[in-house]
Amino acid sequence: MRLDVHLIVPGPTLGTVLLAPDETLPAFVADGDADEAAIVPIDAVLRQSWRFGAPVLETHPQWRGVPEGEPIPVLTTTDRAPASWTPPDGLMFGPLPDELDGLPASLQPRAREWLAELASGAPTPPLRPRWSRPGWHARAASWMTTAADRAGRPLTDEPRPFYLRGISALLRAPTATGDLFLKAVFPPFHAEPVLTKLLAERFPAHLPPVVAIEPDEGWLLVGDIEATLISELPKGDRANALAIGARAIVEVQSVLAARPGDLAILTAAGAPHRPLGDLAPAFVTSVGSDVLVTADDQFDVLRQERATAAVERAVPRVESLGLPETVVHGDFHSGNAALVDGRGVIIDWSDAALGNPAVDLVTWISWSQGDIGEIGPAVHAWIDAWSGAVDPVALRNFLDDILVVGAAYQVVSYDGIVRALEPATRYTMAGGAGHFLKEIETVIERAV
Repeated sequence: MRLDVHLIVPGPTLGTVLLAPDETLPAFVADGDADEAAIVPIDAVLRQSWRFGAPVLETHPQWRGVPEGEPIPVLTTTDRAPASWTPPDGLMFGPLPDELDGLPASLQPRAREWLAELASGAPTPPLRPRWSRPGWHARAASWMTTAADRAGRPLTDEPRPFYLRGISALLRAPTATGDLFLKAVFPPFHAEPVLTKLLAERFPAHLPPVVAIEPDEGWLLVGDIEATLISELPKGDRANALAIGARAIVEVQSVLAARPGDLAILTAAGAPHRPLGDLAPAFVTSVGSDVLVTADDQFDVLRQERATAAVERAVPRVESLGLPETVVHGDFHSGNAALVDGRGVIIDWSDAALGNPAVDLVTWISWSQGDIGEIGPAVHAWIDAWSGAVDPVALRNFLDDILVVGAAYQVVSYDGIVRALEPATRYTMAGGAGHFLKEIETVIERAV
């Protein structure tokens, strides 16, 4: 996929920005993904072709309405250019532009926000993530280098951006024994470093190796699991892999449920407590939230009422099953798990909480898009894994209620996540709630 990249590069002198000869923002075309992984090819062009060393603060792709095959417009904002840097031929620093001629209309609102900040010197908006603020990259790269040295795995090259979005960022760096990743999370996910470290110590077969953490900064340094994600396996291999992953999450959850001391550590680290008893009222608030409405998802009153009634029916049924309160992954899908030597390894515990483990099933099967050949083995393995603690017949009888509860949980999660994002970047996460509202509606229609 092609990316139509437009740049805001603040000059070394206040009130200046990099401009093309026609006094428009400079641009180039790169190959990459339409999502926030665009940072990888953009960073490569800036470093290799432009010899530009300042970090990228934000990529802002706008894929909506772009015809298939056409380049995706992406606004890219960087940290201030070093005074020693020489721009490519034809480009020069000049006054901030009053007009945005030549900039795709979808990028202009965000460009105006960034340029207004540069013009006024206004404080950074409070919801902007740390990695989109000047100085963060240098601080994170320095800690990553020091932590790797202390762990006996010194970096063999400098850390480079691997992922950049509103809720998290990743730096990647090589070592003699495989790559390391620094993951940084935004405030609602600040428990992830401590939580992942504890789980990796207790369940080394099912989590990536944790090298170091910095809880105050929200930093987690992990080793590369060097395995293909389950979502990327050949279709014929996914059913068995999904079954293995289901057993892995249940093993973690069932063992941890019997360790109140570990659960207390997670609570102290800031992992939220999200009991099922609080779900229905929270869902009512979230499903009526304006921040979740997108052009594709209109949360009208009738939809809200039908879904709320389904959630209110499902919650007591799922509570009656007697599943133990334990750690909940919160985003347990086949893109967050891999097979390593036949073991299910689960990554990305950002939205983890303490609650009812039933809520993780809906995400685990949702990426199969209704393929019963994948969903069947995954559900069977999940039920079988819990059968030592819970009546498997009851689990199967209340399966639709379990899916409703899990989908409602996701709607509430997305509401909280979207509210914590800077308004201009909320579009990257807003559509998820609509997907899970549709999951509830699918169950309702199946019951008619």
